Amino acid sequence: MPSDFSDVAHLLRRSGFGGTRSEIETLAALDWAEAVDSVLDISANPPVTQGAPNLNEDTTSWSDRYIGMTHFWFERARTVPKPIQEKVALFWHGLLCSGLDKVNKHYLMFDQIQLFRASGMGDIVSLYQAMAIQPAMLLFLDNDENRKGSPNENFARELMELFLLGQGHYTEDDVQAAARAWTGHGLNRWDSNPREYVFDADEHDNDLKTFMGVTNNWNGPDIITHIMLGPKQRDSAKFIAGKMWSFFAYPNPENAILETLADALIGGGMRADALLRAIFMHPNFRSAQAKNALVRSPIEFTVAAMRHTGLTSADIDPQWYIGEMGQSMYDPPNVAGWKQNGYWISSSAMWSKARFASNLRWRANERDFLADSSELTIEESVNRALDTFGLFEVSDRTRAALNSFVETERATSRWAEPTGLVFLSLLTPEFQLA
Repeated sequence: MPSDFSDVAHLLRRSGFGGTRSEIETLAALDWAEAVDSVLDISANPPVTQGAPNLNEDTTSWSDRYIGMTHFWFERARTVPKPIQEKVALFWHGLLCSGLDKVNKHYLMFDQIQLFRASGMGDIVSLYQAMAIQPAMLLFLDNDENRKGSPNENFARELMELFLLGQGHYTEDDVQAAARAWTGHGLNRWDSNPREYVFDADEHDNDLKTFMGVTNNWNGPDIITHIMLGPKQRDSAKFIAGKMWSFFAYPNPENAILETLADALIGGGMRADALLRAIFMHPNFRSAQAKNALVRSPIEFTVAAMRHTGLTSADIDPQWYIGEMGQSMYDPPNVAGWKQNGYWISSSAMWSKARFASNLRWRANERDFLADSSELTIEESVNRALDTFGLFEVSDRTRAALNSFVETERATSRWAEPTGLVFLSLLTPEFQLA
């Protein structure tokens, strides 16, 4: 049975950054399960290493490296056939946080996102194990300073509080035991190039430790395995499922949904793609509540604008705008990551979006984007602009405002109609929704 056009449009916004009418109609010809499987099939995406930027500190400047790694991400998000891979990388970047401001090495932050990109839809236990010993995480949460006799609790605490379980599912004794378990897991010398993970057995605490009621000679990776595959597995599965549902559907899911998703995650071998499929297949994902629940983050907003106009990172240099909107790529505000919805809504954020939209409309104008608008009727011109930006359902107020703009413009010069429609379409309330 074919899928509903509106539902598929919603799926393409949440699994990626929005679809064209043609893309939606093609997917809508499938039944819902087939449509979901299609967006999750990333086999046609190019290898994650294709087009990787030069981040060599000896041959590039700080600015060159940041621009290179930022453009790389925007271009992949803009062009890959199945952008769920990039959306998932953004999800993990906001959950398993490290930031360039503290890590201070472009290649280490880039490598972390490459991990999320390459492995973020697979085995979550393996992903967490790899994340825990990545240099960016070791630096960001200070485990490079965690040594026998002087344990640093930062990583052990955030691992349980923010990455795996949430408050109330562990004790301070568990934090102390986990910190001791992670001693010795650090980095090579500070002046080494590149910085790499090393395990220093002399700095590891080999004494017995009691973690979550079990006394053992715990080692760091054992902590993750015990939580995710042991007696705390369901708590961990519900925690991760809640984070992923909140990112892809709506915040604060009901417990019944979390139980269903935890079943799917555990039954699917703790794989992210199994959880994603369960999220997209859940009837509440297609509810009115879900369709109107999320505001696009600045990165999502920018990628959507680029995908719908066909403009590249080289055309518009988005890296200089997203920070002003409130979301600097590769640099979350803290270990808790970015918040949602109201976090992105402020007068300063809207002014920054307007600046970005203004820049984009002139770049689009150079390519004759919507250039023949004035040759269409007012209704046709507005409908074409809305359709171009994936705005298939808009309020009467939005439509009336665009009609009024075109009517006024045609009463004067007509020359600004194409650029004005680009600018205004990007700033409609509907384009702000994920």
